Amino acid sequence: MKKHLGFLILLFLAIGCSRSDIMYRFADTMAVSKTDDYFDLSSAQKKELKKDIQTDLEKMRKELLPQVAKSLRSVETQVGKGPLPEDFVADHVESAQTYFKKGTHYFSDTAVKLTASLDSTQISHFAKKVRKDIEKRQDPDEANKELNKRYRRSLELWIGGLSKDQKESLKKFQSSHPYPFHLQAQSREYVLQKFLESSKDPQTMKNFVQQFTSDYESVRQPAYDQALQSYQKDFQKFLTGPFWSSLSTVQKEVFKKNLLTRAEELEKLSQRP
Repeated sequence: MKKHLGFLILLFLAIGCSRSDIMYRFADTMAVSKTDDYFDLSSAQKKELKKDIQTDLEKMRKELLPQVAKSLRSVETQVGKGPLPEDFVADHVESAQTYFKKGTHYFSDTAVKLTASLDSTQISHFAKKVRKDIEKRQDPDEANKELNKRYRRSLELWIGGLSKDQKESLKKFQSSHPYPFHLQAQSREYVLQKFLESSKDPQTMKNFVQQFTSDYESVRQPAYDQALQSYQKDFQKFLTGPFWSSLSTVQKEVFKKNLLTRAEELEKLSQRP
């Protein structure tokens, strides 16, 4: 479930999106399509879901996007002043996580409403799809390749093309700091089981979905949550330390330009009638 909520939030927090207005225009359609793929929704459910998501998006557009734009502008003012202070980076990483959580909360009522409308066949369909996703990520080599592609794609969207040395340093980081894929798979199954168990009682399922959309970290398996937090701290140190030091003047200028451009796009989008 978080995958589909997260899909929406990432679209509008300017993470890898240089045309937020276009993404916003089609977000409801894409979100319904992805959700339908996992739950095999009826026509009536898809129609109602699209209407509800449009309402949620409008509220998020006006309330959350200006906050994100302000944060992006704050980062831009720091770029070019030398190394990024650890406390500055930590604050903005925490802010990004806060924005993500705020974003998912906008869709809480919609998620509760949708899950309440699901029948047992749709819930079983969801479980099969999730377990199929988990199975696809069982090969650590393939999972690492995909993760490396995501990292490179995200970095290049912000700073432009990476040098050969930068690509190698990213690979070395991944080699010396393995992502906890095994624990991630266990946690996904753990969360899925909690959802399936909650689906046996309407109120229990409502409580679970509300908790999930307000604080998705709280429903993870504790071992994975701890391992993930440790990994994220190490990755943050890598990005703000050796990787940041390797950036060229051109890459920093591209980064500053992209920060301002995306901040302006989000501001314009939030102010649109």
